[in-house]
Amino acid sequence: MKAPARLLAVAALTAVLASLPVLASAQPAPEWRQLDAQQRHLLAPFREHWDRMPPARRQQLLQREQNWQRLPPRRQQQIDQRIERWQHMNPEQRARVRENLQRLRAMSPEQRQRLREAYARFQRMSPAQREALRQRWQQLRPEQRAQWLHEHVPPARAGGGQRDGAGGR
Repeated sequence: MKAPARLLAVAALTAVLASLPVLASAQPAPEWRQLDAQQRHLLAPFREHWDRMPPARRQQLLQREQNWQRLPPRRQQQIDQRIERWQHMNPEQRARVRENLQRLRAMSPEQRQRLREAYARFQRMSPAQREALRQRWQQLRPEQRAQWLHEHVPPARAGGGQRDGAGGR
């Protein structure tokens, strides 16, 4: 997956996860054996640690499981695919995704809108047009790429990595 698509995929996944509310309930968090079959299936990665988790964490995971169940199957499939891609990334790729997410969060609403529009234009391009655009980018000298990035990409917030100026994609 190319950088713009990867950036949007991770941003979307992060937005979904961040939007899931933490369940602040007086109800006790169930033990693993008290979960129904569907809950155990979806929460299987937590099986070994479930009963030792703080109740608030168990409630949070149960809430996320309920939110997951409410998603349309197509949306569940999209998220599953994005998680799988994330799991197959190496540490450098994950670091670039995190840096891009920081950049996205640092953008103004207007900058984010321009990025969405540019991404939509890119998606509408034919494969030949996309390849021509990639080739033009590759033909730019490093200082030209750095200048373009300086003019079009806001800097990452403090604590983020530095862009290499060569596009690095």
